[in-house]
Amino acid sequence: MNALASSFATDPFHARFGCALPRTMRDENTWQHMSWANFTERFSPTTGPLRLGSWTACRATGGRTAFDATFGIGDTIITCAATTYGPIEALSSMLHEAGFRIEILSFHQQSIGDETATFVLVERDGRREWSMGMDADAHLSAVRAVIAGANLLNQ
Repeated sequence: MNALASSFATDPFHARFGCALPRTMRDENTWQHMSWANFTERFSPTTGPLRLGSWTACRATGGRTAFDATFGIGDTIITCAATTYGPIEALSSMLHEAGFRIEILSFHQQSIGDETATFVLVERDGRREWSMGMDADAHLSAVRAVIAGANLLNQ
């Protein structure tokens, strides 16, 4: 069995959806032999200091989009707004203002049936974490992946 086939045999994402994890994530082997429940708990945590309340977008001038969001941070609810060219740029700005200063090093999206899976490699202060988000909306999938990454880096 070649290395790629061996990788797929132990890849819980591939086992569930028939799609491979991003190559650079596969190379790290931190997910091998995990159940799907353990995989989602590890890479897409639903708990942490940062929680998404709402996320809305509407067209603005100059090809930009106005984004509004509410986040729960601990016991506090904050409202953020940013007008940018895309949702990840807006989210990065909002998170930075809220004290979650992270850098997105790698970004991968793939369609899986009616949903989109987004994988991001994020970094803060030299610490790196892969995270995943899934949603029927590709933009919300990306937002969920980045928030999961922010939570992993703030554990």
